[in-house]
Amino acid sequence: MIDLTKTKGYLRVDEDYDDTFIEMLIEFSREEIENSTGVTFDSGGDTKTYELAQLIIIADRYEKRGSQDLEFKPNNMLSSMYIKLKYGDYNV
Repeated sequence: MIDLTKTKGYLRVDEDYDDTFIEMLIEFSREEIENSTGVTFDSGGDTKTYELAQLIIIADRYEKRGSQDLEFKPNNMLSSMYIKLKYGDYNV
């Protein structure tokens, strides 16, 4: 699973005031992937595909945190990653 430093780098966040929120999003992304694919980080999710899926989810929620749009919209790239994780194609 990705950590706070890597996530902040991806989001281009230098300040510490959102750290608690970003840590919550890291956990949310892990739960979202697990609920959508059945793959846990410990059971085969330790891949770059898993990490990138987490970052996509985190960026989406981070960028829309002040929005009234609380629904997670389908994302073709993320859907493809879910399929790879779910069916064991970890060669990404």
